[in-house]
Amino acid sequence: MRNVYTIVALTLLLLIMVGRSYGQVTIDAEFRPRSEFRGGFNQPLADTLKSSFVTQQRTRLNFNYNGGILNARITLQDARVFGETDTKQPATATTGSIGIYEAWTELLLFSGTSFKIGRQGVQFEDGRLFSLSPWSNTGNAHDLMQLAYTKGSFSGQVGYAYNNQKALNADTTYYTVSKMYKQLAFLHATQTIIPGLDLSLLGVDEGFHTSLTNLDLYHRYTMGGTVILKKKELPFGCFLTAYYQTGKSAATVDLSAYLLALKANYTITEKLGAIAGLDYLSGSDATLEATKTTTFNKLPYGVNHSFNGYMEYWGTLPKGGLINYFGGASAKINNRLSTDITYYGFLLDKPMTFSSTEVKGSIGSELDVVFNYKLSAATAIQFAWCGYFANDNTNLLKFKKAEVSTKFPQFAYLMFTIKPQFYKTPAVVN
Repeated sequence: MRNVYTIVALTLLLLIMVGRSYGQVTIDAEFRPRSEFRGGFNQPLADTLKSSFVTQQRTRLNFNYNGGILNARITLQDARVFGETDTKQPATATTGSIGIYEAWTELLLFSGTSFKIGRQGVQFEDGRLFSLSPWSNTGNAHDLMQLAYTKGSFSGQVGYAYNNQKALNADTTYYTVSKMYKQLAFLHATQTIIPGLDLSLLGVDEGFHTSLTNLDLYHRYTMGGTVILKKKELPFGCFLTAYYQTGKSAATVDLSAYLLALKANYTITEKLGAIAGLDYLSGSDATLEATKTTTFNKLPYGVNHSFNGYMEYWGTLPKGGLINYFGGASAKINNRLSTDITYYGFLLDKPMTFSSTEVKGSIGSELDVVFNYKLSAATAIQFAWCGYFANDNTNLLKFKKAEVSTKFPQFAYLMFTIKPQFYKTPAVVN
């Protein structure tokens, strides 16, 4: 631990000295404790079980350097649950997760073109496929290299990663890190068609080891894009998304699936707005042969919390797919306080069968109520209450049986986000 403090102190001193001479240095932090009441989060809670109350905290220390030709970022992160270490254990106890969230450097090769390498967060559009996952206590980051190009209203990125669990002299070890690829490549491009209307395209190739004894890669391909309408002069906007998947969802399972999504918003007054939308994630027929699937594979690098309800009941997609329609309203009560209310309805795309019982149609609905309060420029508070209206189909999918006595599913949380800035290179006065 003493070595960690020494490295941080030396890095801080070096950044300040370099920043004063060559570029802009900022040092800031994030403290984000969140207390949660879980009385049916993710799935209904049996009557025989007690609801839980848990507090999680994410702490980050960010070192940023912007030198124009050379940029860099280092983010130290500690993510933990209150009480997982005793009062005498240091913050580096193995039950915590202190470490590096991001550590990358970016070099400007020539005008509009840059190369970035290291541990880095990746976010495209609304985060459906790739997201920083800000809700998660740990966030998402990848070890990869990325080439970016920007000119006028066009921007594009090409990324590549090849993963190993340790430094090997021969590629003879099965890669077993959960929900991770052995190889990743992506191509992303965004073009402004007319002011206020953007088109983005994304192609993703994920490679996974076939088996413990066969280290050849099988591939899952996802391709598609998003049309974004957002213009100040218009009272409405929308996100229209479409993706198609092919290749393999597992070593012996052929994949052919799709996702369609529409989200529209309308500004009624300066302080009142409305949203409505539909997510359609294709599913598989119960009679489909085992070597094929038409169920869309949600990529684990996206964000669940922003889609299909805050209670994340369908973060793992049912084999029968998912149709999610939603609508809601947002209100700005004053300069500090705002609220969002959203209702979600869920249906299966294709019927499913459990012990000769067919499950089709509605699998429940959800209501989310969120309040946001801005205490200061550096401090925000968020409170939410969510309720899930389960039915027999919900229980069949979650428990594999309908005759389950459960409590009314509820989830609530109170989250503080505090982002102080400790240091910024003083402005140079000529």
